[in-house]
Amino acid sequence: MKICVFGAGSIGGVIGGVLANAGHDVSLIARGAHLEALRKNGCRVETGGQEFTVHPAASDTPADFGPQDIVVVAVKAPAMPAVAAGIAPLLGPETAVVPAMNGIPWWFFEGFPGGGPDVSVPKLDPNGALSAAIPAERVMGCVVHMGSMVPEPGVIRHVADNRLILGEATGGVTDRLTAFAAAFAGTTLSATVTDNLRQEIWLKLLGNFNFAPVSSLTGATNGEIGADPGLRKLCADLFEEAAEAGRCIGLEPGMTADERTTMGASLGDFRTSMLQDFDKSRPPEIDAIVGAVVEIGRATGTPMPVSESILALVEQKARGMGLY
Repeated sequence: MKICVFGAGSIGGVIGGVLANAGHDVSLIARGAHLEALRKNGCRVETGGQEFTVHPAASDTPADFGPQDIVVVAVKAPAMPAVAAGIAPLLGPETAVVPAMNGIPWWFFEGFPGGGPDVSVPKLDPNGALSAAIPAERVMGCVVHMGSMVPEPGVIRHVADNRLILGEATGGVTDRLTAFAAAFAGTTLSATVTDNLRQEIWLKLLGNFNFAPVSSLTGATNGEIGADPGLRKLCADLFEEAAEAGRCIGLEPGMTADERTTMGASLGDFRTSMLQDFDKSRPPEIDAIVGAVVEIGRATGTPMPVSESILALVEQKARGMGLY
């Protein structure tokens, strides 16, 4: 398969690296020192007890690669407008786009089973640019359960979990979906398919919705949040509000608030991706992880007083740092 990874950082680098190592025609979109290292030395991947170096073509210019079978988009939500502006050269008539992202994606409420809720989150798709550039019919979503990092330019270190859950944005199980999942056979990543992608997105989101903003406001690790009775209760309350909003649109929480909070706390010294963004003065994924859930509550008439307050606080923190 001809596959371009748009955003070959910690997640995209693992995906692109293992697919290149499996013999697929992979190209990488990156930038800065990381791009220079990829061009000079190749992409070194440390994964599953293995270490290998692959040499896919790398560029910061999508037009260098032309139409693909698959484009994996592995950037954070605030970077998606730039992807929408640059992705066209990679898209042929049959190209599928696979966003490997956190939170609620721009297409989530398009083609929702049963018509779905009347929810509008303009910040997820400013001026409709994403829907125009990447309509839902092109999208195979990817829920990523994996921890990885870029310890130095050109090096990708896969440190935890290895699961990718793939599904069509418009539902069903298609030939292109099963073919892409099969591309990971024999690699260190496990790719499975689902015909209910939104439910899988929701299950992962519920783990980020509470810990991400609470950690960002307090600077606390997951373990510290779990050990503090007040913060633990705050996370449980956030979970309960989000879970009720989800039930109103047919999405189940999968576990209790206490179970989910205990799971999050078990990660110990882990710093959520949102907290890391604040630490590094990068735009945080507030709209995709927190704001969109609050909008679901508003659309369904679900009271979310704790969530509304937390959203206002984390938005103001980001604004004060010039990040939002």
